[in-house]
Amino acid sequence: MNPVYLFIGQSGAGKGTQVALLKERLLKDNANTKFFFLETGEKFRELIAGNTHTATLTRELMSKGILPPPFLAIHIWSHLLIENYDGNTTVFIDGTPRVPAEVPLLLSAAEFYGWTINILYLNVSDEWSTNHLKGRARADDTDERIAGRIAWFHASVEPSMELLKESPLVRFHEINGEQHIEDVHRDVCASIGI
Repeated sequence: MNPVYLFIGQSGAGKGTQVALLKERLLKDNANTKFFFLETGEKFRELIAGNTHTATLTRELMSKGILPPPFLAIHIWSHLLIENYDGNTTVFIDGTPRVPAEVPLLLSAAEFYGWTINILYLNVSDEWSTNHLKGRARADDTDERIAGRIAWFHASVEPSMELLKESPLVRFHEINGEQHIEDVHRDVCASIGI
């Protein structure tokens, strides 16, 4: 069975960077490694760019800073798995689960596919996350939005992570995300034994 890596961390914790570095390392170890990325953010952006009633409602929610309901995220990632996962790839998961309601469904997928999920939790403080996001100088990184993302992480993602940790299908790896990028990568690799 190919490995499954689920990256969790606050906004700005460097999840995307660490996914890219881990992919590069795995390819270095085996140039034939194939990957499947289960990433819901891009698909949400595609959804809200559409002209459907669902797209309109989702845009309205997101413009108010409200998280779309779990059924949309579950539909997106389950559809991606059903249509594209061939069982012969290393799986990277980012952006799921966002709320506790998604956890049992992700675990049911893990059981169905025979996965053991390696959770890589990039642990950073609220202050570190805030400073890092402000340093990006992106238009959507306002003080209010940053505070909202951090509050959402504590209210929804952390309880989801605690539920996942209880499952025998999960191996939990906590990584200090407040280090240099290379040091975080080194700790990720050491934690998963590569």
